[in-house]
Amino acid sequence: MNHTKFYSSLSLLLILNAVIKPIWIFGIDRQVQNITGVAEYGTYFSLLNLSIVFGFLLDWGLTNFINRELAAKRADLSEQLGSYLLVKFLFAVIYAIVTVAVALVSGVRRWDILTGVVIVQFLTFLFVFFRGTVTANQWFTTDAWLSVFDKTLMIFICSAIILWPSSFGLMTIKKFLVAQIVSTTVAVFAIIIVLISRGIVFGRPRLKFFNRTVLFSALPFAITVFLMSVHVRLDGFLLERIHHNGAHEAGLYAAAYRLLDVSNTVGYLIASFFMPFIARLWSEGKPVHRAIIQTRHLQVMFAITAVIVTVMLAPWLQKILYHRDDSYGARILRWCLPALVGYALVQVYGTVMTATGLIVAFCYLNVSVVVVNVIMNILLIPRYGAFGCCISALCSQFLLGIATMTFVHKKLNIVIDRRSLLLYLLNGLLLFAVIASLLKVSVSPWSLLAGAALITSVFMWATKMISLNKWFDILKKQ
Repeated sequence: MNHTKFYSSLSLLLILNAVIKPIWIFGIDRQVQNITGVAEYGTYFSLLNLSIVFGFLLDWGLTNFINRELAAKRADLSEQLGSYLLVKFLFAVIYAIVTVAVALVSGVRRWDILTGVVIVQFLTFLFVFFRGTVTANQWFTTDAWLSVFDKTLMIFICSAIILWPSSFGLMTIKKFLVAQIVSTTVAVFAIIIVLISRGIVFGRPRLKFFNRTVLFSALPFAITVFLMSVHVRLDGFLLERIHHNGAHEAGLYAAAYRLLDVSNTVGYLIASFFMPFIARLWSEGKPVHRAIIQTRHLQVMFAITAVIVTVMLAPWLQKILYHRDDSYGARILRWCLPALVGYALVQVYGTVMTATGLIVAFCYLNVSVVVVNVIMNILLIPRYGAFGCCISALCSQFLLGIATMTFVHKKLNIVIDRRSLLLYLLNGLLLFAVIASLLKVSVSPWSLLAGAALITSVFMWATKMISLNKWFDILKKQ
């Protein structure tokens, strides 16, 4: 595939996700919480997080490993696809047993919700594997459309239930889960049809393919996925379990986390492109420092802008999103979003560590911050509830972000560019001052959102933190 087509496909992927995912998160998921109530949605959020924490058991890192083998033409897809699917179903049994066991020990009672989220996780991981097969064959445009296919189906189904309750009944968590199961199942079958139509054959399963070498090669990726899932998802489950009003607190935390999640989508999409980009430069012995610094500027400046806007406009956001004039909910929102800066650093430097073969070191750093995060949550949640989760996430995400940044710059002998760190702070102070001043004269919040984006863009251009010419130079080296 030529570079022009690759980057046009990448642009399509970013645009589709930028349109569909916010509609799903704010148009559907948010509406479901508003309809079902804070406590009911909080229970769902808690069990969803539990299912995600153990999601690594559905894959063990084999998807990434096999897709690299396929992309490098070192593996025969027709022989291995059937074998992988067999192992995938065996993994699903292990995943279900472990998740149910933990739920039993934890005293979970909503087995209807737990069953639904477990099924959704299995179908999602299956869909992701088939998408990886599409990507390995470099069908990037097809992959771009498939990346939003399941969410698009969910939007149509859930919209029908929400808009016409007289026909479908009032939206409930059970209906929400059924809609996700149906949509993801249809998406899985659709992608199977795409693969078969393009000549992909599901060979006879052979377990001997999955030898010790393959499993041990994939294990660091599995451990990393598990640790990162614990880091960002276990708090919601612990909150619902160990706080005296856990379901309600988990619902409030879910409302704030939703905004954090959608903001982090930008970083995730950039990182998904950044990973193969850095891996290729590194394997060819080309310098990576410019790409790393430029990507850090982009990620961190976006994060700072999102954080300042949320902190300053939290009451308005709380009211427009959840139709509540809730000072405690606004407080949770204010303290949840600053963790996004830590997320941004991890998206950049965690990706670099993975792409350059430093995955084991990344695991060790993750172990350290997971211990810090879990201990802080256990200590803070009983007394402070969702606010305690925010403080724990803020501390541990910043700790991991700074640790990965320091490690990468020392290991790869790259200058940190301390001037840009001061510019990040200056941009944040500038945004804070401008928004605070304009709020006093009753400027529309929507105008403030647009103004914040404009200020950051102009600031980055004026300080030469980002340059289209630099990006074009980096891309040409590909």
